[in-house]
Amino acid sequence: MQLCMPTLPSSPARAKGGKQNDILKQPRFLAHVLLSVLTFTAMFTAYTYLADILQSLAGVGPSQVGWWLMGFGAVGMLGNQWGGKWVDRSPLGAMVFFLVLLGIGMTAAVPLAGQHAWLIGALVLWGVAYTALFPVCQVRVMQAGAQAQALAATLNISAANAGIGLGAILGGLGIGHLGLGALGWIATAIW
Repeated sequence: MQLCMPTLPSSPARAKGGKQNDILKQPRFLAHVLLSVLTFTAMFTAYTYLADILQSLAGVGPSQVGWWLMGFGAVGMLGNQWGGKWVDRSPLGAMVFFLVLLGIGMTAAVPLAGQHAWLIGALVLWGVAYTALFPVCQVRVMQAGAQAQALAATLNISAANAGIGLGAILGGLGIGHLGLGALGWIATAIW
């Protein structure tokens, strides 16, 4: 396993105890954590209800939804790989690129739901961007909190979980007020 892993530079000096909390006083770090909350909120506003979108709007049979979701996840492996590579070059640039790609995929999925070949294209964009944003958010926050990376990583996971919960709530409210077809627009408007 060690033969396949790249050599990494040594870690910056870690802050001890109360010094780790100093990152909570840094507006730049807090902005990065907030960006993770917004990103995950946007992602999960629509993703939480993807099975419903496939079944209700695209007419995918209940026995086939799992296969569509598996394809979405499989395509996402590319996004995870690309996100991990591109975040090293430009953390915010990768963030913006994949957020735009996510918005295109989410907003295109509903209008293209009746045309499965085009829907698959929208889902590919959505799936790639969706999974790319996981490592992009993690690296971006950990770089912003480099002097306390353990705390930064923990806060980013908490931010992601808060965003997941908020996204599910906002998606449910959006369905109740505007219908299932509006989720892509609602999710895109969040970021």
